Amino acid sequence: MNEISRARWKLMGGIFLVIILIHIIIISCIASGHRSRAAANAQLPPPPPVAAQEAAAPNAPEVKKPEEKKSGGFWSRLFGGGKKEEAKNESPGEAVKPPKAWRYKKPSDNPMFGKPFNYAFAKRGDFSAKEVPGSSGATSGIMIDMNTRNVLWEKNSSKPVPIASMVKMMTLLLAFEGLEDNPALSLESPVKISPEVLKIARTGIVWLDPRETLPLSDLMKAAAIKSANDAAVQIALFFSNENQDAFITRMNAKALELGMTGSHFVSPCGLPDKKKGNSVSTARDMTILGEHLLEYPKLIEWSTTKIDYMRSGDKKTMLNATNRLINPHWPGVDGLKTGYTDDAGYCLTFSVLRDGRRIVGCVTGFPSARAGRDPFARKLIDWGYKRAAELDKK
Repeated sequence: MNEISRARWKLMGGIFLVIILIHIIIISCIASGHRSRAAANAQLPPPPPVAAQEAAAPNAPEVKKPEEKKSGGFWSRLFGGGKKEEAKNESPGEAVKPPKAWRYKKPSDNPMFGKPFNYAFAKRGDFSAKEVPGSSGATSGIMIDMNTRNVLWEKNSSKPVPIASMVKMMTLLLAFEGLEDNPALSLESPVKISPEVLKIARTGIVWLDPRETLPLSDLMKAAAIKSANDAAVQIALFFSNENQDAFITRMNAKALELGMTGSHFVSPCGLPDKKKGNSVSTARDMTILGEHLLEYPKLIEWSTTKIDYMRSGDKKTMLNATNRLINPHWPGVDGLKTGYTDDAGYCLTFSVLRDGRRIVGCVTGFPSARAGRDPFARKLIDWGYKRAAELDKK
């Protein structure tokens, strides 16, 4: 072995010895720290034995012993990884937020709420005249047992069609959500009528006047009971700082959030827009919207009211319900909204609760209300409850 080789081996040996020495020093420091902590702990009085603790507090609840934390090994202790992990484990968890206190909303207690509809047992298309006469008058429709999510009947239920004043259901839903989001607002909040409402076609209105101020509740029940177009527009203006377009944008965003994939709104009242045309939706989408609107008891109160009033004194205004299914002859009907324009025909989203079973449905496009939409809906509801009972036995 020449001189160069021997020099290399000596250098490598020296380096190896230095590394071993450094490890010995580090391990000694760590061991010394553990001994110091052990000595300090030894000076503390020992805890009483478990038996003594139980005797001192025999009725105290059992406390689960915390699990011992495992050390992270030599290299973790060397580079601090173990301490970081301990700090992470010992940090207090995030505070649990209390449930939201609702003022107007009563969240559904239906365990099936919001789940997908089941079309497996659906009667599709038109009925025979013997089963349920009048179905041929509907452009589209659907009826669902909300307790089971079974679709009982459907006809073109995913076809977007004009829906006229059923648009107001979305306007009212956003109004209730606006009240929940802003504690400073309530149904008693005063609303200064905007000159913008004078641009609404003077049909289906409650003659709002920019010189008057009304409680928000008057406007909302006018939209729900009488289907007042000017009231619906004023609601939108109130919740959007006079920016009706911003409110319509929120309507469409809410539709997407709820899964109403066939819906597009162009106004808060349901009247067609000269440039944008009609608000459209599907029978399926309207039942989804109806289910969420039913979480507001005040809306159900209004949608089951045949006659109410707004204003007072000489200006007292009668509000007549447009939904003729609200009738003792058809028990359990508690809404929801009618609609009519030349393009949409006569439409209805209905809700019924009988013996704990909730059925929601929608029909569109009838050429008549008295001779088409209403008698068909009544017979459809009766058929639906029989069909739901049959499916329960399967």
